[in-house]
Order: sequence, then C-alpha cells, then structure tokens
Amino acid sequence: MSLWLNDLKKAIILQDTQKLESLIDQMPNFSALADMEEAAYLLLSAKTFLESERSQALHSLSQLKNTIDFLKATENITASSINLKL
Repeated sequence: MSLWLNDLKKAIILQDTQKLESLIDQMPNFSALADMEEAAYLLLSAKTFLESERSQALHSLSQLKNTIDFLKATENITASSINLKL
C-alpha cells in the first residue's frame, strides 16, 4: 500500500489528472490506521487540486463562449439580393 500512497503523492505533485483518476479507481483497502489517515489527507489534496482544475476549465469555457458570442454579434451582415440605393 505504501507504493499506492507514493504514486498518489507523485500524481499530486506532478498534477497528473489521468494518474489521479487511475489511482482513485484502484484504491486499495487499508489495514493500518496511519495509511488510512495519510490516504485521506492526500485524497483531500487531490480533491482540492481537481476542483481548482475544474474551476479553471469552466472559466476558460465561459471566456470561449463570450468570444464566440462577440464574434457572432460582430459578423458582417451579408448584403441581400435586393440592394436599394437612394
């Protein structure tokens, strides 16, 4: 289990979201209380990191949506087939 904990520490330090997901899916059963406490602390750190990543992604998506809306609003209006000049 210490190998799993070490891998979890590395994934948190390297901010490797794919590795975190994989490790969480493969979480072992802990027999020692110290290992459980360490895992809980590390999982809390991972949760904080992942929530931060999610927040940044949502912010980026919002910015992209605003940019798309702006571009749509400022598109050149194509001239109609009937163009009357006075």
